[in-house]
Amino acid sequence: MKLLISVLLSLFLNVINVNSQIYTSNWTSINSRPLPSWYDSVKFGIFIHFGVYSVPAYSDGGYAEWYWWNLESGDDNNSTKQWHGEHFGPNFKYQDFAPMFNCRDFNANDWASIIDKSGAKYVVLTSKHHEGYTLWPSEQSWGWNSVDVGPNRDIVAELTKAVKNLGLHMGLYHSLFEWFNPFYLSDKSSGNPPTKEEYVDTVLMPQLMDIVNSYEPHVIWADGDWEQASDYWKSTDFLSWLYTNSSVKDVVVVNDRWGHGCRNTNGGFFTGSDAWLPNKLIDHKWENCETIGFSYGYDQFEPAKAYTNSTILIQKFSQTVSCGGNFLLDIGPDAEGTIPINMQNTLLDIGYWLQINGESIYDSSPWRVQNQTSSIWYTTNKSNGAIYALVFEYPESGQLLLNDPICNSNSQVNLLGFKSASKITIQLPKSNDQPGITLNLPFASPQDYPPFVYVFKLVGCN
Repeated sequence: MKLLISVLLSLFLNVINVNSQIYTSNWTSINSRPLPSWYDSVKFGIFIHFGVYSVPAYSDGGYAEWYWWNLESGDDNNSTKQWHGEHFGPNFKYQDFAPMFNCRDFNANDWASIIDKSGAKYVVLTSKHHEGYTLWPSEQSWGWNSVDVGPNRDIVAELTKAVKNLGLHMGLYHSLFEWFNPFYLSDKSSGNPPTKEEYVDTVLMPQLMDIVNSYEPHVIWADGDWEQASDYWKSTDFLSWLYTNSSVKDVVVVNDRWGHGCRNTNGGFFTGSDAWLPNKLIDHKWENCETIGFSYGYDQFEPAKAYTNSTILIQKFSQTVSCGGNFLLDIGPDAEGTIPINMQNTLLDIGYWLQINGESIYDSSPWRVQNQTSSIWYTTNKSNGAIYALVFEYPESGQLLLNDPICNSNSQVNLLGFKSASKITIQLPKSNDQPGITLNLPFASPQDYPPFVYVFKLVGCN
């Protein structure tokens, strides 16, 4: 009997090995891995920058999460140093902010609920930014993590549980490098490229494997890639393990920031630059990470004019999806763990719009034409065959010309969320095989149609 069980187990393991793809530690193998389908389907995620930098919440017109770097860099007249000295004195170190990162109002379930109401389907939380402070009890960051100092809480664990409980995908941002980590600085000073890899072996790799094994994220969003090539970061070593042996190997997605020269070339989905909006079809899955204000981390002094209104953000969202991208919108909670009200309102606006127009976004695909003008963009949904025209301006003339759809007398068009009983009529071109239609829109008051971006659903057109 024992022999039979042993044979059956051996056969079972052989079947598993045959059916499981093994990815080796090189970019050719890593890049051959198909992107799990859920990521393209969901389209919309929320980025969260949250850390010790949320305490000073100040920037010199740049990113508030770069506060420590700005404090230590440049001449003594830079605005961050001046502001810091005026408010905290010359002997107050950046590390002294950590006990003030109290997160006393942080409620993971509240955050997850707000994100769920926004219509987003995945979350990417900063597990560690370039400052090196981790939002989980990393052994490689003892005394400099959210359990040892500050809130004394495992922020990653709490939010992961809350997000997954609502059926959303949870992801983690992780900086490859740390500005002032002595191991990294020692490696960096050993040569160009570095001849030492102590930081990677003793800090980075253990941390990356720890967040995967402990929290099973569905997204690993790497950053801080620009100083070294991927060979130094041992990126393909990690990714081959992630894709072949980790518990999330069949579901996890990663970005392209795995070393100098990797962006838009190696890894998973492409990210280009911050707020990357190419406005053309990209033949590789990509993501646009946008901010509501300018800074990713919370900046208490950011003026109202720096905040993008909901209409413009939904327009950027529409353009992104029309060109095959995902839209990752950032929020920056304050040090108490509160998402600023203006950001909450923006998220609720997007959620309201998606409740009405989600069929043009979720599970959609780029159409054969991405846009007609800078204010008319298209998507299609293969599940129902419909074409969607996402229109930024409601035509005052009562007529909307769409140049590209080919329709016939049986085609139908309706404005999603339109409350009027009046019908939209289609004016076809003189020849049925010619593209283009004119929509005759009934008179309607503003309360009859939903705000932000107007989505016309075309059925029976191609």
